[in-house]
Amino acid sequence: MTTVEILSQAARTLRAQRMRSLLTLFGLVWGTASVIFLMGWGEGVRVMLERGFFKTGRNVGQIWAGRIGEEFTPASDRRYLWFRMEDVETLRRRARIPDLVGAQAMEILPGSFGQRSMNVDVRGIEPEVMAIRGVPLAAGRGISRADVEHRRHVVVLGDTVRRRLLGSRAELGARVRIGGKPFKVVGLLEHVGTQLARDRLEIDEQVWMPVTTLRSNWPAWWTSDVVVNTILYRIPDRRLLEDSKREARGILARRLRVSPSDEEAIGIFSSLEMMNRMPMDQTKGFLFILAVTTLVIGGVGTLNMMLDAVHERRGEIGLRLAVGARRRDVVTQFFLETLAITGFGGAVGVGLGIASCRLLGQFEVPDLVPVPILQWPVVVTAVFILVGVGLVAGIVPAVRAARVDPALTLRAE
Repeated sequence: MTTVEILSQAARTLRAQRMRSLLTLFGLVWGTASVIFLMGWGEGVRVMLERGFFKTGRNVGQIWAGRIGEEFTPASDRRYLWFRMEDVETLRRRARIPDLVGAQAMEILPGSFGQRSMNVDVRGIEPEVMAIRGVPLAAGRGISRADVEHRRHVVVLGDTVRRRLLGSRAELGARVRIGGKPFKVVGLLEHVGTQLARDRLEIDEQVWMPVTTLRSNWPAWWTSDVVVNTILYRIPDRRLLEDSKREARGILARRLRVSPSDEEAIGIFSSLEMMNRMPMDQTKGFLFILAVTTLVIGGVGTLNMMLDAVHERRGEIGLRLAVGARRRDVVTQFFLETLAITGFGGAVGVGLGIASCRLLGQFEVPDLVPVPILQWPVVVTAVFILVGVGLVAGIVPAVRAARVDPALTLRAE
């Protein structure tokens, strides 16, 4: 039979039982589209989580000083600890794994501009912290090393602070008051959005100034040193997280004269730990199995439909065999008919899966809403699975058709 005849016969098979054919094609279409869409959605969830966690910086670790652990000293001598700028410099100089190390101090202070006022989350930082955070500037510049050395009264405003404090008059060079002291706005941060990991308020609600400026104006009450609340560092590869924690804790423990194994004295946290605890690979594997199962169910429907077609067309098969057709010709005919039906349903499913991923990707959605991401390797995988389903669904009816006894069939007719 020619290709046109095979396709024509496949169309007649579909028209013979329209409801059954519709359900069979629906299974193929939905199963193929599910493989593409669900795997794209799983990738979208992963990207959304990474984006949410890494808005405060990619591959970032935060170190803070706590209190000597109970198992390392008597309860009466569990002194509190703090970091100084000298500790930051030592870590920056001796640590081999991090590519950036920076100091950060924090205060909640009143901010005002004209008739507007609000409490703001003020961060005293070094230039390295801006690089670690990786937040782009909407205008102006960031905190420089000269700002830190000369304790300049300059600030960089987060997007929310800029809108609420400066309003429509937001511009570089504006003079704002932080804690009653005048500061010049030298930079404006781009909008960051919702963060899944943060220390206190989000970046959009922060004001950044030189760490030395913050501590010279609002020093710690218990010491004259420039006290650092947290030390931020960035590693080049997330697989180095545990090694970087051991290295940083070992260096700082010698500075503070505590045990390197005292995690209560020197605490270290990274959003990478939260990411690593999320079963993303297992979730994507489950979605893949679910989608493939749906496609296999569609293949079972095709198999049943073709078996019924073989039963209904026994007379035609027997007549063809009686007039000289070879059994392999019958096998080829029914096998190709099944592939044609499977291919039609699969092609529609592939188109639907691609279109749904691309269409949903065009919508503006909130930060924490995943959007399916089209992955061409997944599309190719779906096609290969579809071919496998078509092969299995086509072999059984074809072999059943080739076993028809022409004598019995013609006698029954």
